[in-house]
Amino acid sequence: MCAASIALCAPDSSQWIPARWDGGPLESAYRKDPLSPDVRAVLADWYNPSTLSLLDGAPINCLLVTLSAGASPEIEARQKQLVGNYARLAHKRGIAVLGVVHSGANALTAAAAAAELRLDGLVLDGDFSSGFEREMNRSAQDQPVVIPIWRDASSAPGARGPLLAVEGVRPDARNLTDMGIRGGASAVPWIDSNIWLVRSLRRGPQWQPVWIDQQPSPSSPGDYSRCVADAAVAGGRWIIALDDDLRTRLFRREAGALGEWRRIVSYLKFAEEHADWRSFAPYGNVGIIVDAASKNPEVSNEYLNLVARRQIPYRLMERSALARESLGVFQAVLALDLASPTTGERNLLNEFATNGGTVVAGPWWGGAPKDDSFIEVPTGKGRAVIYKDEPPDPESVAKDLVELLEPNVLGLSLFNVPSAISYISTRDKQVLIQLLNYATIPSKRVTVRFNGRFHTARYYSPEDAPIELAVHATENGRTEFLIPQLTAWGAVLLE
Repeated sequence: MCAASIALCAPDSSQWIPARWDGGPLESAYRKDPLSPDVRAVLADWYNPSTLSLLDGAPINCLLVTLSAGASPEIEARQKQLVGNYARLAHKRGIAVLGVVHSGANALTAAAAAAELRLDGLVLDGDFSSGFEREMNRSAQDQPVVIPIWRDASSAPGARGPLLAVEGVRPDARNLTDMGIRGGASAVPWIDSNIWLVRSLRRGPQWQPVWIDQQPSPSSPGDYSRCVADAAVAGGRWIIALDDDLRTRLFRREAGALGEWRRIVSYLKFAEEHADWRSFAPYGNVGIIVDAASKNPEVSNEYLNLVARRQIPYRLMERSALARESLGVFQAVLALDLASPTTGERNLLNEFATNGGTVVAGPWWGGAPKDDSFIEVPTGKGRAVIYKDEPPDPESVAKDLVELLEPNVLGLSLFNVPSAISYISTRDKQVLIQLLNYATIPSKRVTVRFNGRFHTARYYSPEDAPIELAVHATENGRTEFLIPQLTAWGAVLLE
């Protein structure tokens, strides 16, 4: 994907709640896999006005419709006519419509069609590095807004604008043995999540929408609602995507499909009803320094991913913001992205360790071991943890941190919930602990311990009304409480 800039023209674009609404003859022509006659028929008729009734009572207010894919002129013309009629009806309902443009489409033709049909913008789904942006810039000054879906997450932070769309993974928990990896009886499942990705793209103090694009698994119970929650936990939005089976059954108004759709809608409503949670700041005594010019951006992202998977709350610090004051809010810092630190950076990190902090560094720190994967070196009141390899293996680092850091440094301890990812944020004297269960069965009697003394704990979930949880003070200055059952997405507000 080329580094296309994003300039949203609609003042309420931050409130767009998107859904892929693939359909029309062009969608069938674009697909490479063979389609059943039923699926082909439903796709062809999906832009029937009746499908808009699915949005009644749903917070979805932005539809991504199939617009152009470089098909024959006849199919593209038929698609354009269908989309135009459908967009007019959607606009009457107050719904924004964005045209999806696939690789192979003509840039100027797609832009002209979007302007003629009065669409609210274009979504680029594919590789347009061959000149799409250049051609768009040559077009009329009133060209539609262009939103690229970034395939490379490490490039997305460089894009400018109030909205980012990035390709994610399907949220899932798998046993190591199912993946051909040998694990002991206490081994935790392998979790694929987008929570780390959303938070990595939200580095500024103000909330900005991040859209996650990925296709759920129709065979996994609760996968759709989990996709909504997985993006929303850290303040993002999943681009709702229907698989062909669910789309077909929804078109026929089958009871089971409508029930699944209502569950999706309930999770979307839960996210929007608690939109104020997006203003909470990430919590973490552990800081991870990120370098925009990293030579190994994929490895850098994997640190964020795997540290989160180990239930270690962390905050991000831009390398450009490295200073005595910014370091002072942490107890431990991962400086693995600094392959070639400056003298000033070295001095700041050495001072941080001398004053009692823990610095996790690569061999650039000096004194790296020859045989062991890392070595601990006392530094003043603190220490340096020096890894042998450059860059250190992300999986090993994440696993080691759990043993290297004391519970009071980690801040959070979870019990009886092996298939979950947590995300903690704070505002004033409130702490929000969100948990997302990636297993297909609920987790019961989840025990949570968190740093500090709190008087109240209220538990929220999409399935039930809020409930008050009993809190207990522990001897080491922590607060403990019990969540009776975590179905999928749960949040505890501590005050």
